[in-house]
Amino acid sequence: MSQALVEGVGATGSNDMITTGPRRPARRMMDGTLLDDVVTELKEIDRRTGIERTLSIGELILNQFFGGNPAIWRDRRRNKNNSIRRLADREGCPFCRSALNEAVGVYVAVIGLPCVRTFGHISASHVASVLRLPATDRQAILQEAERGHWSVRELRQKVVSRRRAEGERRGRPSRPPDLRSLASLRHRVSQLDEAIGDLEGAGRIPPELRTTLGGIAAQIQRQHGRVLTLARG
Repeated sequence: MSQALVEGVGATGSNDMITTGPRRPARRMMDGTLLDDVVTELKEIDRRTGIERTLSIGELILNQFFGGNPAIWRDRRRNKNNSIRRLADREGCPFCRSALNEAVGVYVAVIGLPCVRTFGHISASHVASVLRLPATDRQAILQEAERGHWSVRELRQKVVSRRRAEGERRGRPSRPPDLRSLASLRHRVSQLDEAIGDLEGAGRIPPELRTTLGGIAAQIQRQHGRVLTLARG
């Protein structure tokens, strides 16, 4: 499978202005023929280059499986829907699950930023770098990046600085260490859940790997006991 198309894509904000044609009903991912048809289209798209490659992938996935509705895509991501995972696991699919999700994220953002299609320097990774900014701020900083020919790294640094400055102006207090640790724990549990899901979708696991999984299960059980102890006080 190809590597991720862009890095660091987050969910776009609910303030995005989405202007699309008539939406089609979301189609069921369990339809094997549909999955094979989409894989064939993805293979054709994979021959393209630049940001249009990413946008074409995002548009295809959003329209075929989410009725062209970004809200449905966001909701299913939050609820760990397995739709895109099933597509990524389909034989011959040239992209991994994260690459497909990232492409949808960039496509949804660009719908609200049509100027991006006129830029010569801005890539999909540049767009991904600004997704944590408010929708109203994204266009201005991307225009700066286009004029200054900023690298993706430079743009990310600008975004981080801007978000920190905004946080200081709002007087947002930093989270206490215990809350930061709890947030970190939740994030790692989510990663664990996704890894287990990937293994479940991989088919039959060889005997030598099942032995390793048994050891991991024992480790998880020990950590489970520690968390319960903390919860009981």
